[in-house]
Amino acid sequence: MLSRRHIRIKVLQALYQAQQSETTDLSSGERKMVSSIESIYELYLYEMSIIFQLRRLAEEKMERNKQKHLAGDLDKNPNLRFVNNAFILWLENNLHFNKLIEEYHIKWGDDRELINTIWKQIEASEEFDEYMSSPENSVLDDRRFVKLIYGKYISVNEDIHHFYEERDMHWADDLDAAQMIVAKTIKSFKVDADEFVRLPKLLKESDDMEFAKTLYKKARAYDTEFDEIIKEKAKNWEIERIALLDILLMRMAITEMIEFKEIPVKVTMNEYIELSKEYSTPKSSTFINGIVDKIRIDFEKSKRIKKIGRGLL
Repeated sequence: MLSRRHIRIKVLQALYQAQQSETTDLSSGERKMVSSIESIYELYLYEMSIIFQLRRLAEEKMERNKQKHLAGDLDKNPNLRFVNNAFILWLENNLHFNKLIEEYHIKWGDDRELINTIWKQIEASEEFDEYMSSPENSVLDDRRFVKLIYGKYISVNEDIHHFYEERDMHWADDLDAAQMIVAKTIKSFKVDADEFVRLPKLLKESDDMEFAKTLYKKARAYDTEFDEIIKEKAKNWEIERIALLDILLMRMAITEMIEFKEIPVKVTMNEYIELSKEYSTPKSSTFINGIVDKIRIDFEKSKRIKKIGRGLL
């Protein structure tokens, strides 16, 4: 499930795109942002589909071996441990997963060779040999092995990452979020799970999307006013000389402080300082902290910042 931090990143991306295109169409920008957020679930489904595609490759290889002219005993009676992995079988037969695969049109097509390469790496690994020859044969062991191969061979595969980046320019930033949902899916798998168990949702809270929409719309509505305030506080800087991402992050921080009464000021400040460290210049965090804190003080004095509950300031 997406954290509020990642939702803030998607709002930042949407604001940046709107600023670069100089569009005044608020509804179009909002729709694109919502679509970008929802596409993270598509990325999650691609990651999950790799897991069951591995099983299909293993099964196809066993069938080919059985058809060999000089098939040996191992070809005729192969080790079925992997193709009978409880988690992968559950995933492949899960009604919700199969419905989502169809809805999102998750297909590898010609790019299935990427998965075949991963399968060859797994099949040749010591971990695979140990798993296949282990006397233990429990759902817990199956789940543990899926977690191992996902972390070591799938989640870090650069060729797969390149495939994602070609599909969506933002998926490089979204991959961590999608992989967290994959990890949650694997971790939450239970012995008694059946085909009716639903996969995790994209958003944790029902109001998370409204948080994104409101933050986006209000940050754009306040842009001219807040730019003047930022210019006033940054006395030695012309607004044109301040990095665009710094301006956007400050607009978002100020907007969040005045529009979301349930979010503590300290949380807002910390979130945007951390985002600046990742997405802007090395000195941005100090700069943003100083400017936004000055604005915070003024807004608290004028009662423009009003928080609900104890300890929210």
